[in-house]
Amino acid sequence: MAAPTVARERYEVLDALRGFALFGILLANLNSFFGLYFLSSSEIVGLPLADRLVLFGIDWFVEGKFYTIFSLLFGMGCALQMPRFDAGPDAFRWYWIRRMLLLMAIGLTHMFFVWNGDILTLYSVLGLILLPLARLQTKTLWVVAVVLLLIPLANHAIVMATQDAAFWSSLSRLSDGWKESLGYGGLSLFEMRTSSDPREVLIINMLQAVKRPIGYLMTARYQQVLGIFVLGVIFARTLTPRIQGNEPIPTRWWLVPGLIGLVFSFAYAWTKWATGSYFGLDAFGLLQAVVYHICAPTLGVGLAGAFYTLWRSRGRSAIMSRLALLGRMALTNYILQTTLAMLLFFGYGLGLMGTLPYAAIPLVAVVIFLFQTRFSAFWLSRYPQGPLELAWKRLAYGATRDSEREAEASQPS
Repeated sequence: MAAPTVARERYEVLDALRGFALFGILLANLNSFFGLYFLSSSEIVGLPLADRLVLFGIDWFVEGKFYTIFSLLFGMGCALQMPRFDAGPDAFRWYWIRRMLLLMAIGLTHMFFVWNGDILTLYSVLGLILLPLARLQTKTLWVVAVVLLLIPLANHAIVMATQDAAFWSSLSRLSDGWKESLGYGGLSLFEMRTSSDPREVLIINMLQAVKRPIGYLMTARYQQVLGIFVLGVIFARTLTPRIQGNEPIPTRWWLVPGLIGLVFSFAYAWTKWATGSYFGLDAFGLLQAVVYHICAPTLGVGLAGAFYTLWRSRGRSAIMSRLALLGRMALTNYILQTTLAMLLFFGYGLGLMGTLPYAAIPLVAVVIFLFQTRFSAFWLSRYPQGPLELAWKRLAYGATRDSEREAEASQPS
């Protein structure tokens, strides 16, 4: 019978990589919490040089790359868990469906009541689609991954050609109509985010969450993330023996795509530096979208490979150990970091949105990171998993949980 993975069965390097990805995701998400997306393109171009340099660095090295790493690890996790179910494929299928539905419940709660930028709901939906794909032959999976990752390159052109279609604005009109009917039509998004009235903060978050699915369609996020999931399954099948033996990964797997991604990501950062815009339905916007959809997966893979290479040379250094602790509680820490950011920047708490220079984003990220590593160390010294992980995995495994293995998991590694 299958049961939750005990500490000694985990790949510590993958936990550390997951912690590294969480830090990068925090850096990217802080753009939103700082209030960047409330600014017009001309206002962004007119920001102080220090702010612009930090934003350029985030666009070059962070934006899109760390959700790529997280997505790779998600696909790898699916592939690595599948063989652990001795009862056969049916047992894994029902376990995985329960797992994704529970993740969806967590994600929807997070999206509507904490922050509308939630990624867990998307992962849960695409995780259900990944289930039948994960059983395909590796050669077939390569074809599926390439097709899924090519679709976003054409998607922007399709949106451009159909931009006047009512479909693309359907959820925005619905959300704006509800906002008007609730009596908040005269308030801006920024005013409601930073309002001292908690109802306004909650309501605008819910209304923004309603728009999310169309935004994913316009940016082809569904296809890109699913394609990276599939790459993760391939990597798990191909590279796990090397990870188990602490052997190097061939450079063609990560260095070549990493160098391609580095160049294209610089070009993407330059487009935002030059225009202050991250999405446009014109020729320049099309170029920007193509460059982004090339750089995000390639540089993400390159960063993951570079991290593994560094891990092999440095081993259990202090920073790597902290990242591994963060990664063992990835679900809890993802929710925690957005909750902390919400309390810092929304009207629920300090209302700092729009008040801090964007040059302070790395500093705020490091402070939250240090808090999370201390919290993770404290919690994991007492429990085998993070609080959300304990609830999620117990419910997902259900009757398949082996009490003896669970008792073993409670022992420190």
